[in-house]
Amino acid sequence: MKVDYKTPLQVTVRSLRHYHGIEAQVEETRGTDFFPESEFSSGAGAVLRFNPKVQAILALYNLAMDCKYDTGEAVVRYVLFHAALETDHYDLALAHLDGFREEAARLGLAGLPDDVREEAGARLLLQLYFTLFHESFHIILHHHPDERRAALTTTRELLLDIRTEWEDGLSLVSEEELLNHPKTQQRVEAMIPTELPESERQAMRELLYGQMSANRLSPEYIDQVLRADPTLVEEITCDRQAWLNLLPILQGDGATDWDILQVHLWLFIVFNAMDFNKVLQAQFIPSFHERDHYDGMRVVLRHKAFKVLLRQYSPDVYRLLKSDYLDLQTGLEAIYRSSIMALHRYADDLARLYDGYQRGATRPDFAQYKRLNEEMAEATRAIY
Repeated sequence: MKVDYKTPLQVTVRSLRHYHGIEAQVEETRGTDFFPESEFSSGAGAVLRFNPKVQAILALYNLAMDCKYDTGEAVVRYVLFHAALETDHYDLALAHLDGFREEAARLGLAGLPDDVREEAGARLLLQLYFTLFHESFHIILHHHPDERRAALTTTRELLLDIRTEWEDGLSLVSEEELLNHPKTQQRVEAMIPTELPESERQAMRELLYGQMSANRLSPEYIDQVLRADPTLVEEITCDRQAWLNLLPILQGDGATDWDILQVHLWLFIVFNAMDFNKVLQAQFIPSFHERDHYDGMRVVLRHKAFKVLLRQYSPDVYRLLKSDYLDLQTGLEAIYRSSIMALHRYADDLARLYDGYQRGATRPDFAQYKRLNEEMAEATRAIY
């Protein structure tokens, strides 16, 4: 099925108007901020920012995490292409467009079987609905304080439940035991490109273990979030509301417990794509590069809260879980490895892009911009 992003956009806007009395204007955006954002205006209005390129980036992550294609190089090429366009580096954009085409050909993306392509379309459509529902709930919570208070209270209760669970888990295993566990070591090794010299592999090993130690699950971290991170509490709230909005639609369409589990896993891919896109942006956008260091606990907690939704609201679905999340992680590790090598190769390009973002707006060549965008749109046509 061919996905038309305008349909979920229209559904979201009409729903805000009909059920909540909120007039939301859609603003299409460009660049490497692929995921929807909202902005509130006075009165009963809001702006929903949407970048159509989110379809291609999600499709690339889907191919990696759900279909086991190593699309890491293609992801980096796609992101750097749009960064180059945004900074008016058209020669660089063309180079990454050509590189993307080569990767698509190497992976055989133009020849995907019909059943794979059909499922890819369904997967992407549900992901679009979820991201838009999520963003619409930011708007709803802003305009309706009573609903906001009730929803945030439910989230705080959820986080306290997770806190208790983590506290119990920490009493069973020490940090040293966790870091030295064979599965932990296997996951760390899976994220390190074999092409790197051993000295660099060892440096990455130490970095990853250091991050794992610093970002270990901590009940005290939840206390900190509840006390001083209302932004994360709201993000987790909107994740829950979006899932609970989507769930009855799936059930009304006759989805089985197995179907619902698959959709839940597809939506988990969205979180990973958003997180890793921020990591890539930090390599070439000064405002990202200068922010605080990566907060792994923030990411872990949001992921954990989304997983807990299955146990809370769909226990029969939750019981079907086996190694599904770990299977998705295998695809993410492949993206991570390929991306590390790509970022090594394109260090000079990253420096040019960084300078371009720092310099600010120049005089864009609209003809080149339009032509290159159209060519990339054609190159990605096969993947969603």
